[in-house]
Amino acid sequence: MDKKSFFENIKRDTNTALSRIFDKIEEVSKISAIKLKISNYRRIIKDHKIEIGEFIVSKRKKFSEFPEIIEILDKIKLLEEQIVAERADY
Repeated sequence: MDKKSFFENIKRDTNTALSRIFDKIEEVSKISAIKLKISNYRRIIKDHKIEIGEFIVSKRKKFSEFPEIIEILDKIKLLEEQIVAERADY
């Protein structure tokens, strides 16, 4: 094998390897972008749930016919009181 064909083979093999690497990088990049979008959607959903919760807490009387909600609101009230008590200790 002469030098020219040797270097052509190396060039061809290098190009093939680089092509595979770039394909994999592109694939990983697309998957990462999708995961980021999903994560953002989950964060937005969580923000909306928090917004709903804050609305319910602020309108407690309107939700008095739902004992499950009132029970959770009472638990929140107790936790808030515990926070105040803990802060008083330091």
